[in-house]
Amino acid sequence: MKRFLMVGAAAALLGACGGQNVQVQAPLGDLVKPSGAPWLTVAGGTDKLDVRGLDHKVTLEPAPGVSAAFQSQLGARLQSDYFQDLVVTCTALTTTLRVDEDKAPGNLSMDLGLHCAFWSKGFDTNHDYKAQVSTAVTSGSGDGGYAQALPKLLSDSADDIASQLRGDLQKLKR
Repeated sequence: MKRFLMVGAAAALLGACGGQNVQVQAPLGDLVKPSGAPWLTVAGGTDKLDVRGLDHKVTLEPAPGVSAAFQSQLGARLQSDYFQDLVVTCTALTTTLRVDEDKAPGNLSMDLGLHCAFWSKGFDTNHDYKAQVSTAVTSGSGDGGYAQALPKLLSDSADDIASQLRGDLQKLKR
């Protein structure tokens, strides 16, 4: 009987360690602007984003989706670069969130990547783009701070990817 209680207690302790799974809503509505760039589409991504590197599991649930928010942000930054007959289709959107508890426990980093195809006047080309950005998480906000940081990470990623895309658009425009 004593052995049974010891095994049960050990199982309970192991279940408590790392077993916490926190789901946090991440509103991205402020990033989505109406009448963006109809010539630019972004597809892919996931409905939920796991924050890696923590001692417990935190899953962000963005609404609207990451692809819609990123498309709106990217389109706003590239609107002035549009030229007649341009179509940009970006797919395979990937995002990874992580915290480095040893080096920068108060920062959330995001790696974002996507593949874009460009069509203009019968000419097409394809490129892969990647951005690595990070931002401070509001201290004292708990796991909700990661959700609060997501819009800034997406906005900063859109800045980075837009500058990369802009160079390719200029080549096509010629």
